[in-house]
This record gives sequence, structure tokens and C-alpha cells, in this order.
Amino acid sequence: MSLVSIDHGRCRRDGACSAVCPAGLFENDPEGFPQFHADGEQRCIRCGHCVAVCGYDALQHEELPLHEAALLDSSLQLDLTALNQLLQARRSVREFKAEPVPQALVREAIEIARWAPSAVNRQPVEWLVIQNPAEVRKLAGLVAEYLRQIVEPRYAHYITMWDQGKDPFLRSAPHLLVIHAPDDWGWSTVDSTIALTQFELAACARGIGTCWAGFLMRAAAGHQPLREALGIPEGHSVTGALMYGLPRYRYHRIPPRQAARVTWR
Repeated sequence: MSLVSIDHGRCRRDGACSAVCPAGLFENDPEGFPQFHADGEQRCIRCGHCVAVCGYDALQHEELPLHEAALLDSSLQLDLTALNQLLQARRSVREFKAEPVPQALVREAIEIARWAPSAVNRQPVEWLVIQNPAEVRKLAGLVAEYLRQIVEPRYAHYITMWDQGKDPFLRSAPHLLVIHAPDDWGWSTVDSTIALTQFELAACARGIGTCWAGFLMRAAAGHQPLREALGIPEGHSVTGALMYGLPRYRYHRIPPRQAARVTWR
């Protein structure tokens, strides 16, 4: 059986599935119906474009069944003003309430983030959610330990802050989200950045404050005790991290940013 089959009774022969297939795996049969290439199963990246574009349920992909493909609700209208404000008003939150973020909200944000695009639909990202504030504090200590070892002047101030009882590395956040991906996949960093950005926006829409954990990302690349504490599997690297929690303060304005530097051709 072919990976993709076409119901000729439903198909309108509009060519949409053939047009949107990134691998060009369709051709028309003598009657004008789309036909999946005989060797298409090996080249198909399971992106689902063909399933998504057919408005007549005429196409069946054996690994992307229609009953698992949610119908778009055409009655939902995207409010561009609200969307623009969400994107412009997002802040890197570094002051958090002590109360925990409901796990259900984090699950929802990850569920949205897993739909983020990835190169050839590889979907390489794996998620680690650390909910225990004490464990987050322990990880911050391992970051401090690493920065002491490498002895770079630019980090001296932060080490001093840590020694004074402040946490400049994970900002005393109650929770931490870490993503990792395979070292042998050339697009792991890009795919992970897209996924984590999508998570960040989904979290912001749910009232969760986030901030990229750059210190931890740096330390995870060079400090084996931190890798072990995180439980990063062999052959994977940390490709992104966010501290998160409920924001202690509410922001009221959108500060200005530099004008976009654009070259039009």
C-alpha cells in the first residue's frame, strides 16, 4: 500500500497537494488525479502539507491520519492589534513570585511549542522541565562553579553577586526549562531556538514570565558536572534554556527599540 492514497470520489484535481509538497512527490495520472511517487515513502518528510491543504478529505497519509489532524476553525479571527502588543510587550522577566506555575499551563505552552517548524521536519528537540526551586538553585551553583574555574574578568562581578547571596545566573527563578538536541544534526541550534521562542510566546500569553538562561547555556557546554546534573544524554547538547515563573511585577509600557536596519532590493 502506498504511504499516500487519493480518494478519486472526493478529489477535485485542483493540484494543491502537488503544489505544496516540498519534496515534489506527486505527479498527475492520465485522468489528472494526483499520484504519489512510487519511491515517495523514502523521501517524504512527513510535514503534513498535503494533508493540511486538501479541503475535501480526499488524501490519506498512512502516518498522518485525518482523525488526528484537527480541523481549522474558520470562525476564529486573529486580532492583529492584540498579537502585535503581545510580541512588543514581551519582557525578559528576572523577578519572580515564590508561588509555583501550574503545571497545566506549562504543558499547554510545550504543546504549542512542539508545532514549531524544524528543518526537513526533523523535530529534534527534547524538553527537560525542572519544577523544584531547590534543584534550580543547585544548578545555579554549578554555573557559578564553572565561571570561577574559567576565570574570565567579565564574569567576576556576577561571582561576587553570587557570593553575596544573590543569584545572577538563574535569578532565583522557581522553575527552569532546558532543551537539548542531537549533536549530529546540523540544524539542532536553529530548530531549538525556534521551538523555545514559540514556547516563550505561548508562556507569555498564559501569564508566565520567562528569561533566556544564557549563563547556564554557556556553562552546560563546558562543565561536565552541570551536564550530569541535567541528565543530558550522550550525543546531545543543551541548545536552549529558559528560567520561568509568575512575574513579581507588572509592566505598563512598551519601551522603544532601535529602528529596523533594512536593505530593500
